[in-house]
Amino acid sequence: MSTARPRAEIVELQYLRAIAVLMVVVGHLHQAGGRFTGADILGPVGYLGFAGVDVFFVISGFIIHTLYRSAKRPTASYALKRLNRIYPLYWIFTALALLGYLAMGDSLTRQITDIDWLTTVALLPSSQPPLLLVGWTLIHELYFYLVYGLLLFLPGRWRWAAIATWLGLTLLAQTSWLAPTNPWSALILSPFNLLFIAGLGLAELRPHLARTRWIALPILLVGVAIATRWTATYGLDGLADAGDRVFAFLTLAIALVWAVLAWQPRWHAALTGIGDWSYAIYLGHLLVIGTLARIIGRMAEPGLASTLALYMIGLALSLALGFLTHRFVEMPLLAAGKKQIAKLKRDE
Repeated sequence: MSTARPRAEIVELQYLRAIAVLMVVVGHLHQAGGRFTGADILGPVGYLGFAGVDVFFVISGFIIHTLYRSAKRPTASYALKRLNRIYPLYWIFTALALLGYLAMGDSLTRQITDIDWLTTVALLPSSQPPLLLVGWTLIHELYFYLVYGLLLFLPGRWRWAAIATWLGLTLLAQTSWLAPTNPWSALILSPFNLLFIAGLGLAELRPHLARTRWIALPILLVGVAIATRWTATYGLDGLADAGDRVFAFLTLAIALVWAVLAWQPRWHAALTGIGDWSYAIYLGHLLVIGTLARIIGRMAEPGLASTLALYMIGLALSLALGFLTHRFVEMPLLAAGKKQIAKLKRDE
């Protein structure tokens, strides 16, 4: 998630990536704990961690506009860089997820024969999620990259008019006037578009954000209150509908990115490291948690102790896997891809 990086690194984005991925990991640990170890430590508020995905979407909008706002036109390297960031590591973790299906069989929620392999491998919209469940968010990322790439064909003065049109259609789709009728229209008019568009707006306003820091904080508190109340009231079922989920998490996600960018904190370097590993952590943490939860669920008595063990070991292993994958797999893959893209760019 949010795998592109501005040329001059903005350290606050690394903090935000770290916060977002840790939120998602905790959300899935909470979900697995309730299913396999029997102790509901956080209650329905534990699902607040899934707002990390919404934070990632805002970050993506901010980063892409920061990188390309001055671009005169799209180039082949724009598309190739985005694909290089998303697909190679995703395919590796998809292969690992397939091995998990083959190893654990009926203990998983779907039969392998139910998987739509074309949409899983290509990350295309479908009525069911990809084999690697977190891949559904990458479908939205790729769609955003496509839309932004198309915007680059327009003269600069027309781009925000096009974004406003996209925003208007997205809002209209939340009514009965333009309700999506299939997976493709649901993607094109998804309420998640609002998060990417918010990221574009924050990037456009970046020079002025520091002056709004005292506005960002109370809005962040309001966002936390809305998200907490929603998840406490409706639990996981309250996040099943994309429109409801965005309603619950939109203010929190935008205000968190806004506040961190406005305040420009300097936190511990460990957080920037987790930010670096965030895509690898994001892709791999469900494999870690799913395997560990089943092991602890079979070996230990259900209760608080086994759930705490799941949380602590699951978080540590997810971070370790993310670091090792980033260092020894993701970085070499990205370097190899960049080398090939550079060759193509010289030929443009």
